[in-house]
Amino acid sequence: MKSTAIIACLFAISFTFAYSEIQIPESIKDNAKQLYFQNNLDEKDIVSILEDFSNKKIVNNIPVGVQVYNIPEGGKTDFIKISGGIAEFGRTAQITLEITKPDGTIEKFQSPLLETGRYHTVYPISENSQVGTYIVQTVFAGERHSESFFHLTKTQQYTSNFPPWIVSTFEWWIQDEISDSEIVSFIEHLAKLGLISIPEKSLQPLQVVITGENMVRRGITHTINVQVTDGYAPIEGAKVTLSIEDYGENIIREFEGRTDQNGYFIYSWEIPKSFDNIETLLAFISVSGNDSSTTHLWKFQVYCLPGTANCKIDGN
Repeated sequence: MKSTAIIACLFAISFTFAYSEIQIPESIKDNAKQLYFQNNLDEKDIVSILEDFSNKKIVNNIPVGVQVYNIPEGGKTDFIKISGGIAEFGRTAQITLEITKPDGTIEKFQSPLLETGRYHTVYPISENSQVGTYIVQTVFAGERHSESFFHLTKTQQYTSNFPPWIVSTFEWWIQDEISDSEIVSFIEHLAKLGLISIPEKSLQPLQVVITGENMVRRGITHTINVQVTDGYAPIEGAKVTLSIEDYGENIIREFEGRTDQNGYFIYSWEIPKSFDNIETLLAFISVSGNDSSTTHLWKFQVYCLPGTANCKIDGN
């Protein structure tokens, strides 16, 4: 069995493995073996193994979607962009960002909260900044909201998230050349240094589905349903602006609101009785959320029944 000294040779840093014996479930190791024997291990396979470790709470501090930054040298100052959002819409306000450093001390920053519920700010780093994981906690109106992370390191960053010596160590574990305890300590140490993380799934463009009646009689209630997703899951709190116009670009009705927890925005209105013939109306529907926006055009026709007052349709 390869010893701790072998792993220490892989990266010129000294750390001590935790020797309390850890038993990793066979299902996790079987999955890792299957990935390895299919075609060795690639970056996608390592992510899958890390997700198994994290989901089973074997390693609790594998950061997800963490940004890793090199600490600047020579008295320079760099700035890390921090952004996010909370379900607080329609008004401007201030939020507090509590940034917990690796040594446990906390810095507090104020940032404007936009009407969309988004915020953006920067955090300065210099050669005196601490190496390790920084926790960013969003606080609004006394309540704690989303939490995110970033890492600072003085270690050289690699083009790949997982350089060859990291892959080799996972292969040794699969081949029973290092123990479960050693691979767990290895993962924990690299996560602390900011060398590995589970990539965050990238945000997909907004997917908007519009449904409703295409032929609507005047004087009745017409409902337009707008569903917003990221292609997989519904988006709550997306801003929807709806404008109904005729071909003369006359605005008949305007409305705006937010999608519910199921990603739906439902707009109902009563068709005016002033329409005296068949007329095509245009609904311009703009949606913004998840740091992106899109606009859709939806057409429908309004008609009146022959024999009713002020109806010019043939048959009257």
